[in-house]
Amino acid sequence: MEPHVAQGIVRALADFDRLGVGRQVGFERLHLYSIITHSTAIEGSTITIEENTVMFDDGVLPPGRRVHEQMMNLDLKRAYEVAAEIARARTPLSMPLLKALAALVMQNTGSSYSTINGPYDEAHGDLRLQNVSAGRGGRSYLGWEKVEASTSELLDWLNAELARIDDMSFPERYDLAFEAHFRLVTIHPWSDGNGRMARLLMNLVQFEGGVVPTYVRNESKPAYIASLRESQDKGSSDAFLAFMAREGLDILTEMVGDYAESMRADVPWAGGRGKSDDAALTPQVTPQVTPQVFTLLAALGSDELGARELRQRLSLSDAKNFREHYLVPSIELGLVEMAFPDKPRSSKQRYHLTRAGRAALARQAT
Repeated sequence: MEPHVAQGIVRALADFDRLGVGRQVGFERLHLYSIITHSTAIEGSTITIEENTVMFDDGVLPPGRRVHEQMMNLDLKRAYEVAAEIARARTPLSMPLLKALAALVMQNTGSSYSTINGPYDEAHGDLRLQNVSAGRGGRSYLGWEKVEASTSELLDWLNAELARIDDMSFPERYDLAFEAHFRLVTIHPWSDGNGRMARLLMNLVQFEGGVVPTYVRNESKPAYIASLRESQDKGSSDAFLAFMAREGLDILTEMVGDYAESMRADVPWAGGRGKSDDAALTPQVTPQVTPQVFTLLAALGSDELGARELRQRLSLSDAKNFREHYLVPSIELGLVEMAFPDKPRSSKQRYHLTRAGRAALARQAT
């Protein structure tokens, strides 16, 4: 994980705990509903978080939605409930357990197959007995005859890592979860449901690691798929882990910022009382931001600029001063990110605000 992203995650988790975001009544339940909704949306579901909340809590099916979508979301909810129990008990992962989770995910939407290698049923969690190509420009995944051994190796590796998870830093726990996701989806053990299962396994690791579970927002799907494709093509998970860490940081920062904003806000009929100035509600990233960093954030705004363009906009002639006191601190705080993080010294490198950067700039303006 990039150092500035790791630092940002540590700060965001500290704010999350300090402000009591996770101690709100109903937070855990509704956050799980968000995880489920975004995971199924990536697979084509159009059911909203509001519709899922009513369906999960009240049993009212959303009108105008396909039965397949409804079942996909209901099945995944049940799988997550079982995964949370597994994580709480710290039950070692096994092939039967993984297949049981897959059976829950595909319980009402899975297909059965009769192949030359034998029959198998997705609704039973069976591993595939035929080769597949899906989601990556039609290129094929691991040969079916290698799937069971590769999945067993994955579980052995993950169990060994989970045995020492309490000794890991929070960023290391997230990286472990992202790596487990990458390895499972790359093996592609099933004919369908691999994405949902990989994200479920990621969250199971996060549950067991005691960190706030993250997800991939549906609007981030193109970048998510691109990072996965790049990592699989290169045979290295680096690009995927970098994307997932930035996505996780954005989600954590947004949750903390939204909570702090809601606590500062007053009822709309409160007249001139306005918002609370309680400093305890301000995420801790703000006091660490220097005037130079705020100047850079304001200059960058909604644009994406190269270092030379940004320095010119700031009217700074000293490149060293610009880098040491403006650009590098902004990146280290997680407020600015590179367009090409894998090529930090590229002559085509450009910079833009992160969600945290936009939030910090907005707070400064109020």
